[in-house]
Amino acid sequence: MSAPADTSRAVSGARESDGKSLLAVSQLTRRYGTRTAVDDVSFTLGPGIAGLLGPNGAGKSSLMTCMAGIAAWDAGTIRIGDADVARNPRAARKLLGFMPERVAFPNEMRVTEYLAFAAEAKRIPRAERSAAVELAISRTGLGAVPDRIVGNLSKGNKQRVGMAQALMGDPLVTILDEPMNGLDPLNILDMRSMLQEYGRTRSVIVSTHLLTDARLMCNNVLVMALGKLVYRGAPSEMAEGMGHAVRLRIRIHDPGVEPGDPGDLVEGTSLIAVEPDARGVTALVQARDDAAVAELVRAWSAKWPVTTVESTADSLEEAFREAVLGSATVPVDVAE
Repeated sequence: MSAPADTSRAVSGARESDGKSLLAVSQLTRRYGTRTAVDDVSFTLGPGIAGLLGPNGAGKSSLMTCMAGIAAWDAGTIRIGDADVARNPRAARKLLGFMPERVAFPNEMRVTEYLAFAAEAKRIPRAERSAAVELAISRTGLGAVPDRIVGNLSKGNKQRVGMAQALMGDPLVTILDEPMNGLDPLNILDMRSMLQEYGRTRSVIVSTHLLTDARLMCNNVLVMALGKLVYRGAPSEMAEGMGHAVRLRIRIHDPGVEPGDPGDLVEGTSLIAVEPDARGVTALVQARDDAAVAELVRAWSAKWPVTTVESTADSLEEAFREAVLGSATVPVDVAE
C-alpha cells in the first residue's frame, strides 16, 4: 500500500465540539509481532458523532478493541471521562458502550431478558436495571418487540438490540462497529436520527465504510491508514482543506435565462460552463463548500425556476482517497 498523504496539518488543527473531552487517546501504539496496527495515534473527542473511516487493514478494529478495553496495547494511554482504561478498567467500562460488527446474541432469550442480562453485566445497580432496560428499548425503537425471542427477530431489530445493549447505562462514550450493516433504508434513517439525538450530550464513534453515513450523520471524521491517523475534522472541511471544491449541475427551467454575469453568483462560487437548450439552461458550477452551494441555490431560486441540483463528483470521496492513498489507486485488503 502506498504511504498516506501528508495531512498532519489537518489532524493537528482539529477542534472539539464544545471544548469538553469525553474520550482522550494519547500516543497509542498496538503491535502484532513485527506489524504495527495502531501507530502513535492521538485524538480527543467531545459530544457528537465521529465517523471512523479507513480501508481494510488500516487499524480501525485494533483501535476500537483497545478503546473498549478488550485488547492490550504496547504504548500510550486511553481515558474515558476521568477513568484510565488500563489502570482503572472497571471504572472505564462503566462509562463505555460497545457494539462489535458481529454481535453474538443468545438467540433463545427474549429481548427484555437479554437487556436485563446486559444491565447486570454492566453492574448497573439492581434497583435501576428495569428503568435502564426500558430507556434502552425506547431509544432504539424496540417497543413493539420487547417480549420476542431474539433469534426470531429481523436483521434490523437484531441490530437495534445490539445498539440497545451498547447504550445501556447511558455511557459517556459509545463505540459502534458497522451498526448500519445490512439495514434497510428506513432502519438506517431511524438509527441516524437516534444516534444524532444521543450524541448531543455523549460521544459516539461509528466505524463505517459508507461515506454517505459520515456526511449525513457525523460532525467529525477520523481517517486511518497504515495504522496512522491521517485526518481528523468535519467531513465538509476534509474536502475543502484538501482543495476539493464541490462541482454541481444546476438546471434552470427558463429558455430566456443566461446565468453568467458576476452578479448571478455568490461568494465562493464560480461558473464553469452554461449549456442552453430549448427549455432552459444547465449551469456547471464550482463551489468551495456546501454552504456556498446552499447560498447560490437560494439566490438563483429567488430569481429563476431551479428544477434540479446534481453533484458531478463526490468531493468527500476524492478527499478520502487522497488522505489514504495519495494519488495512487491500489487495492487494500489486509486483515487487521
